[in-house]
Amino acid sequence: MPRRCGRPVGVGFFAVSQMASPLSPSRRQQAQALSRSALKARDALVLEHLPLADAIASATARRLFPLVEREDLIQVAREALVRSAPRCRASEPAAPYLRRCITGALQHHLRDRVRLVRIPHRLHEQGQCPLGHFSLDASADGEPCLLDQLASPEPEPASSWAEQQLALEQLVEQLPAGQATALRLTLLEGLSLRAAAERLQISAMSVQRAQKKAIAALRQQLAGGG
Repeated sequence: MPRRCGRPVGVGFFAVSQMASPLSPSRRQQAQALSRSALKARDALVLEHLPLADAIASATARRLFPLVEREDLIQVAREALVRSAPRCRASEPAAPYLRRCITGALQHHLRDRVRLVRIPHRLHEQGQCPLGHFSLDASADGEPCLLDQLASPEPEPASSWAEQQLALEQLVEQLPAGQATALRLTLLEGLSLRAAAERLQISAMSVQRAQKKAIAALRQQLAGGG
Protein backbone atom coordinates (compact mmCIF):
# COMPACT_ATOMS: atom_id res chain seq x y z
CA MET A 1 0.00 0.00 0.00
CA PRO A 2 1.52 3.40 -0.88
CA ARG A 3 2.38 5.66 2.01
CA ARG A 4 2.82 9.41 2.38
CA CYS A 5 4.21 11.06 5.53
CA GLY A 6 3.99 7.74 7.37
CA ARG A 7 0.20 7.35 6.92
CA PRO A 8 -1.55 5.05 4.41
CA VAL A 9 -3.11 6.68 1.38
CA GLY A 10 -5.74 4.00 0.84
CA VAL A 11 -8.75 3.51 3.11
CA GLY A 12 -10.41 0.26 4.07
CA PHE A 13 -13.59 -0.88 2.32
CA PHE A 14 -15.59 -0.70 5.53
CA ALA A 15 -14.62 2.93 6.13
CA VAL A 16 -15.48 3.84 2.53
CA SER A 17 -18.86 2.20 2.78
CA GLN A 18 -19.59 4.06 6.02
CA MET A 19 -18.59 7.43 4.49
CA ALA A 20 -20.56 6.88 1.32
CA SER A 21 -23.70 5.44 2.91
CA PRO A 22 -26.56 7.93 3.46
CA LEU A 23 -27.82 8.80 6.92
CA SER A 24 -30.52 6.66 8.38
CA PRO A 25 -33.98 8.29 8.80
CA SER A 26 -33.52 8.60 12.56
CA ARG A 27 -30.13 10.28 12.23
CA ARG A 28 -31.47 12.57 9.49
CA GLN A 29 -34.28 13.70 11.77
CA GLN A 30 -31.79 14.24 14.60
CA ALA A 31 -29.55 16.38 12.35
CA GLN A 32 -32.53 18.42 11.20
CA ALA A 33 -33.58 18.94 14.81
CA LEU A 34 -30.07 20.09 15.71
CA SER A 35 -29.99 22.49 12.78
CA ARG A 36 -33.41 23.89 13.73
CA SER A 37 -32.26 24.39 17.33
CA ALA A 38 -29.07 26.11 16.13
CA LEU A 39 -31.12 28.42 13.91
CA LYS A 40 -33.44 29.24 16.79
CA ALA A 41 -30.46 30.01 19.03
CA ARG A 42 -28.94 32.21 16.34
CA ASP A 43 -32.21 34.07 15.76
CA ALA A 44 -32.59 34.63 19.49
CA LEU A 45 -29.08 36.09 19.73
CA VAL A 46 -29.68 38.30 16.70
CA LEU A 47 -32.97 39.66 18.07
CA GLU A 48 -31.41 40.21 21.49
CA HIS A 49 -28.37 42.13 20.18
CA LEU A 50 -30.04 43.95 17.30
CA PRO A 51 -30.20 47.23 19.32
CA LEU A 52 -26.45 46.86 19.98
CA ALA A 53 -25.68 46.65 16.26
CA ASP A 54 -27.90 49.63 15.47
CA ALA A 55 -26.32 51.68 18.27
CA ILE A 56 -22.76 50.99 17.07
CA ALA A 57 -23.71 51.84 13.48
CA SER A 58 -25.54 55.04 14.52
CA ALA A 59 -22.58 56.22 16.63
CA THR A 60 -20.21 55.65 13.70
CA ALA A 61 -22.55 57.51 11.35
CA ARG A 62 -22.76 60.50 13.70
CA ARG A 63 -18.99 60.59 14.05
CA LEU A 64 -18.41 60.54 10.28
CA PHE A 65 -21.39 62.64 9.16
CA PRO A 66 -21.86 63.58 6.32
CA LEU A 67 -19.35 61.16 4.77
CA VAL A 68 -21.45 58.05 5.38
CA GLU A 69 -25.13 57.14 5.41
CA ARG A 70 -26.63 55.80 8.61
CA GLU A 71 -28.78 53.21 6.80
CA ASP A 72 -25.76 51.75 5.01
CA LEU A 73 -23.85 51.29 8.26
CA ILE A 74 -26.88 49.74 9.97
CA GLN A 75 -27.13 47.20 7.16
CA VAL A 76 -23.42 46.33 7.46
CA ALA A 77 -23.71 46.02 11.25
CA ARG A 78 -26.76 43.74 11.04
CA GLU A 79 -25.11 41.50 8.47
CA ALA A 80 -22.07 41.16 10.72
CA LEU A 81 -24.38 40.34 13.63
CA VAL A 82 -26.09 37.54 11.69
CA ARG A 83 -22.76 36.09 10.55
CA SER A 84 -21.16 36.25 14.00
CA ALA A 85 -24.06 35.01 16.14
CA PRO A 86 -23.54 31.27 15.35
CA ARG A 87 -19.90 31.50 16.48
CA CYS A 88 -20.78 32.64 20.00
CA ARG A 89 -19.89 30.25 22.80
CA ALA A 90 -22.53 29.25 25.33
CA SER A 91 -20.07 29.54 28.24
CA GLU A 92 -19.09 33.15 27.45
CA PRO A 93 -21.13 36.37 27.20
CA ALA A 94 -22.07 37.13 23.63
CA ALA A 95 -22.16 40.94 23.72
CA PRO A 96 -18.37 41.63 23.88
CA TYR A 97 -17.65 39.20 21.03
CA LEU A 98 -20.47 40.53 18.86
CA ARG A 99 -19.36 44.11 19.53
CA ARG A 100 -15.86 43.33 18.28
CA CYS A 101 -17.20 41.61 15.17
CA ILE A 102 -19.59 44.45 14.33
CA THR A 103 -16.94 47.12 14.89
CA GLY A 104 -14.47 45.23 12.70
CA ALA A 105 -17.02 44.86 9.90
CA LEU A 106 -17.76 48.59 10.01
CA GLN A 107 -14.06 49.44 9.89
CA HIS A 108 -13.57 47.20 6.85
CA HIS A 109 -16.57 48.81 5.16
CA LEU A 110 -15.25 52.32 5.83
CA ARG A 111 -11.80 51.38 4.57
CA ASP A 112 -12.99 49.75 1.35
CA ARG A 113 -16.19 51.60 0.39
CA VAL A 114 -16.21 55.11 1.84
CA ARG A 115 -14.44 58.13 0.35
CA LEU A 116 -12.66 60.52 2.66
CA VAL A 117 -14.43 63.48 1.05
CA ARG A 118 -18.02 63.48 -0.15
CA ILE A 119 -18.18 64.67 -3.76
CA PRO A 120 -21.46 65.62 -5.46
CA HIS A 121 -22.77 63.02 -7.92
CA ARG A 122 -23.16 65.74 -10.54
CA LEU A 123 -19.41 66.31 -10.62
CA HIS A 124 -18.77 62.57 -10.77
CA GLU A 125 -21.10 62.25 -13.75
CA GLN A 126 -19.32 65.09 -15.51
CA GLY A 127 -15.97 63.43 -14.90
CA GLN A 128 -14.53 66.44 -13.08
CA CYS A 129 -13.51 64.54 -9.93
CA PRO A 130 -11.38 61.52 -10.79
CA LEU A 131 -10.52 59.43 -7.77
CA GLY A 132 -6.83 59.91 -7.13
CA HIS A 133 -4.20 61.66 -5.05
CA PHE A 134 -1.89 64.42 -6.16
CA SER A 135 1.49 65.03 -4.60
CA LEU A 136 2.72 68.55 -4.00
CA ASP A 137 6.13 67.72 -5.48
CA ALA A 138 4.76 65.99 -8.60
CA SER A 139 4.78 67.84 -11.91
CA ALA A 140 2.55 67.14 -14.91
CA ASP A 141 2.97 68.13 -18.58
CA GLY A 142 6.17 70.01 -17.89
CA GLU A 143 4.51 72.44 -15.50
CA PRO A 144 6.14 73.31 -12.18
CA CYS A 145 4.98 71.26 -9.22
CA LEU A 146 2.52 72.66 -6.72
CA LEU A 147 5.22 72.86 -4.06
CA ASP A 148 7.19 75.33 -6.20
CA GLN A 149 4.08 77.44 -6.75
CA LEU A 150 3.55 78.05 -3.04
CA ALA A 151 4.39 81.55 -1.90
CA SER A 152 7.47 81.75 0.28
CA PRO A 153 7.09 83.45 3.66
CA GLU A 154 8.10 87.07 3.72
CA PRO A 155 11.35 87.64 5.62
CA GLU A 156 11.21 89.82 8.66
CA PRO A 157 12.77 93.25 8.27
CA ALA A 158 16.28 93.55 9.63
CA SER A 159 15.28 96.59 11.64
CA SER A 160 12.63 94.70 13.60
CA TRP A 161 15.10 91.88 14.37
CA ALA A 162 17.67 94.39 15.61
CA GLU A 163 15.04 96.10 17.74
CA GLN A 164 14.09 92.77 19.31
CA GLN A 165 17.72 91.99 20.08
CA LEU A 166 18.21 95.41 21.65
CA ALA A 167 15.09 95.05 23.78
CA LEU A 168 16.25 91.63 24.95
CA GLU A 169 19.68 92.95 25.87
CA GLN A 170 18.11 95.75 27.88
CA LEU A 171 16.00 93.27 29.82
CA VAL A 172 19.01 91.02 30.49
CA GLU A 173 21.04 93.99 31.77
CA GLN A 174 18.40 94.61 34.43
CA LEU A 175 18.99 91.15 35.93
CA PRO A 176 21.54 90.42 38.67
CA ALA A 177 25.05 89.83 37.36
CA GLY A 178 25.09 86.08 38.04
CA GLN A 179 21.73 85.46 36.40
CA ALA A 180 22.54 87.63 33.39
CA THR A 181 25.89 85.90 32.85
CA ALA A 182 24.35 82.41 33.11
CA LEU A 183 21.60 83.40 30.64
CA ARG A 184 24.06 84.87 28.12
CA LEU A 185 26.36 81.85 28.22
CA THR A 186 23.68 79.14 27.98
CA LEU A 187 20.97 80.67 25.81
CA LEU A 188 22.58 83.46 23.82
CA GLU A 189 26.00 81.86 23.24
CA GLY A 190 24.69 78.28 23.24
CA LEU A 191 27.09 76.79 25.79
CA SER A 192 26.13 73.72 27.77
CA LEU A 193 25.63 73.88 31.50
CA ARG A 194 28.96 72.10 32.07
CA ALA A 195 30.89 74.44 29.73
CA ALA A 196 29.33 77.51 31.34
CA ALA A 197 30.14 76.14 34.78
CA GLU A 198 33.79 75.60 33.81
CA ARG A 199 34.05 79.16 32.51
CA LEU A 200 32.46 80.62 35.64
CA GLN A 201 34.27 78.13 37.92
CA ILE A 202 31.05 77.07 39.64
CA SER A 203 28.95 73.91 39.56
CA ALA A 204 26.60 73.10 36.72
CA MET A 205 23.70 73.01 39.20
CA SER A 206 24.42 76.60 40.16
CA VAL A 207 24.39 77.65 36.52
CA GLN A 208 21.07 75.90 36.02
CA ARG A 209 19.51 77.59 39.06
CA ALA A 210 20.71 81.00 37.89
CA GLN A 211 19.36 80.34 34.42
CA LYS A 212 15.92 79.36 35.75
CA LYS A 213 15.76 82.47 37.95
CA ALA A 214 16.73 84.67 35.01
CA ILE A 215 14.07 83.17 32.75
CA ALA A 216 11.42 83.57 35.45
CA ALA A 217 12.42 87.22 35.96
CA LEU A 218 12.30 87.93 32.22
CA ARG A 219 8.90 86.28 31.94
CA GLN A 220 7.61 88.46 34.75
CA GLN A 221 8.97 91.61 33.16
CA LEU A 222 7.47 90.76 29.78
CA ALA A 223 4.11 90.13 31.44
CA GLY A 224 4.26 93.63 32.95
CA GLY A 225 4.71 92.52 36.51
CA GLY A 226 7.98 94.23 37.15
